[in-house]
Amino acid sequence: MALTVPDCVPSKASSGEKRLFQILRDELPDDCYVWYEPNVKGLYPDFIILGPTLGLLILEVKGWSASQILRASDQHFEIEQPDGQIEVQQSPLRQAKNYQDTLMNKLKGCSILCQDDGDYQGKLAFPIGVGAIMTNITEAKARDENIYSILEKPQVVYKDELLEWDGIGERALMKRLEDMFTVRFKFMGLEDDQISTIKGVIHPEVVVRKEPATVKSVPSGFILKPDATVIKTLDVKQEQLARSLGSGHRLFCGVAGSGKTLILLSRAKTLAGGIFNKRVLILCFNITLAAYLRSLIEAENNPLYQERIEVLHFHDWAKSIMGKLPNLREFRAEYDEVLGDRLLEELDHIPAEQKWDAVLIDEAHTFHPNWFKCCAAALKDPENDDLLIVSDRSQSLYKRHPFTWKSVGIKAQGRTRRLNQNYRNTEEILSAAWDLVKSPSVEEDEEEAFPLVEPSAALRTGKRPTLQLCESRKAEVENAIAKIQQLVSEGYESKDIAIIYRYLGRCEAEPFSLLTQQLDELGLGCYWVNKDKSNYSSRHPGVRLITAKSALGLEFKAVIVLWVQQFGVGDEAESRRELYVSMTRAQDVLHLFGSGRFPVLRELEDSDGFDVAS
Repeated sequence: MALTVPDCVPSKASSGEKRLFQILRDELPDDCYVWYEPNVKGLYPDFIILGPTLGLLILEVKGWSASQILRASDQHFEIEQPDGQIEVQQSPLRQAKNYQDTLMNKLKGCSILCQDDGDYQGKLAFPIGVGAIMTNITEAKARDENIYSILEKPQVVYKDELLEWDGIGERALMKRLEDMFTVRFKFMGLEDDQISTIKGVIHPEVVVRKEPATVKSVPSGFILKPDATVIKTLDVKQEQLARSLGSGHRLFCGVAGSGKTLILLSRAKTLAGGIFNKRVLILCFNITLAAYLRSLIEAENNPLYQERIEVLHFHDWAKSIMGKLPNLREFRAEYDEVLGDRLLEELDHIPAEQKWDAVLIDEAHTFHPNWFKCCAAALKDPENDDLLIVSDRSQSLYKRHPFTWKSVGIKAQGRTRRLNQNYRNTEEILSAAWDLVKSPSVEEDEEEAFPLVEPSAALRTGKRPTLQLCESRKAEVENAIAKIQQLVSEGYESKDIAIIYRYLGRCEAEPFSLLTQQLDELGLGCYWVNKDKSNYSSRHPGVRLITAKSALGLEFKAVIVLWVQQFGVGDEAESRRELYVSMTRAQDVLHLFGSGRFPVLRELEDSDGFDVAS
C-alpha cells in the first residue's frame, strides 16, 4: 500500500480522481509516495507519484466526455461545460509537461539529485515523466472522435483500461506506469535522503531543516559536491496530519519529540500559502519558543509566510491588543485570569475583518484556562475557523487549575489526536527521561483537557546518557567544558550544544562566570539565551546557555544538564517535569552533572538509565 498525502482524497475530488487515488494507494508498493494536488510553485497537478525505483511521474486526470470536446490539438482543447459555456483549456499532456518543467528546474537546484559526471552532468539522476488519465472516454471512442492521435497510449490511460486496474497488482501497475515515461533510463535507485529532498521541493511546507549531505545520502559511487545538502522533511504520518486537518477546533496531545511543533508550523505554512491565503496567528507562553518559531519562518524567506503568519508569546499578543498589560502587583495570584478577562473584552470590540483566519497554540498546557476563550474570540468565525491546540501534560511546568474544554468553549469531542511516537530522542535518552515522570496508571477523567500520553519506543538508538558526580559546582563546570571540547572534536558544532540549568542562585554565580569565560577563551562561543529571550535565533553561533523553562519546545543535538541537584528542590512533581523537559531536548547525546548529597542524585545514580562516573 502506497503512502498517500493526504491520507484520503477530499470530497471535492471528481469520481475519476477518487477511483485513481484508491487504485494507486492500494496497488502500489509501500515505498511509493502519492500526492494529490500538491502545490508546485503555484501550479496544482492532480497526482505526483514518487518511487525509489520508479522515479517521478506527474498525472493529469480529466473527466471530460467525448461530446464535450469541440476542438482538440496538442496545445489546447475547447470544452463545452454543462451550462453551455465554452472553455479553452490546455491539453492534458501539455498541462502535465508544464508542471514537469517547473518541477525539474527546482529539483536541479539540489546537487544530490543530479548526475555527477559524464555527458549528463547536472541533469536529474532519475527519470521524471508525465501522463494523462481520461476517466470518461474509452479508447475506441477516442479513436472514433479523432482524439487518440493527440492523446496516445501508453502515455495516456483511457476509461476502459482504468476499469481493469482494480486488483492489477503492484508489479503490473509499476510496469504500466514505467511505460508512460517518454524518457526512461537505468538509475541506481533513490536513497532516503534523496526522497526526503524531493519531498521538500514538492512541498516546502513540510521542510524541517537543511543539513549537509553524507555518503549515505546518495547511491554508492556517487560523487558528493562539497556544499551538497539534504532537505529533511516531516515523515509521511506527520505530513498527512498537517495537510488533512479539517477546519474548526482541533487538538493534538503528544509526547516530547513527537513533532507537535513541526506539524503546527507545517499547518501554518499550508494555511498561509497560495491555496488558502489565510492570516495565521501562532501563540505560545514561552518567549524563547516564540522567537525560535519566528526565526524558522524568517529562514524560509517566503514573502507569503512573513506577511500572513504572526508569531507571538501570549503576553506580547495581549499587549498589542490592549495597549498595556494589567499591573502584576495589583492582582498577583489572580493575574492570569484578570489578563484573560480584560483581553476578551477588548477582542469583542475588534471588527471581524481585523481578526485571524486561524489561531495555532503551541505548548498549550502552559496556558491559563481563561486564555483559550481569547484564542477562540480572536478568530473571524470562532465556531468554524481553524483553532489548533497542541499540548503535552508531561511538560506542564506551571501550576494551572484543572478544567474541561467545554468549560472554555472549545469543541474537543471527536477532534483530539494523540501522538505517542518519539522522533527526537534516542531510545536510551527517552527511557531515562520518562522514568522520571511516569506514574502508575490511574483512571483519567475523559473530559480532562490535557490527557497523559505515554511515549512509545523511540525510532533511534544511541549512547546511554551519563551522570557525572563531581565534588563541587565549579568542578561540574570544569568537567562540562571538557565534555563540550570532546563533542566539538567529534564533529558537533558549538551551536548544536546546549547547557541547561534550572536557575542561577548565589552559589552558581561564580561557576557560571567561569563557564562563560572559559567558553569564550576556548573559542567555542557562548550564547546566553535568557539574557535576551525575545531575540533567540537557531542560527546564532555559540554554545547555548538556557534555563529548563526557556528550553521548552526547543531541541539540540547534544545537551548538558548542569547542577542537576537543583531539580530536587521545591515541588517534587514540578521539579521532575523540568528535568524531564531538559533531558528530552537532546537528540543524540545527553550528559548530566551534579554535586553534593541530594536525594535526586542518589535516585538517578540508582536508576538503570545512566552510565555513572565520579
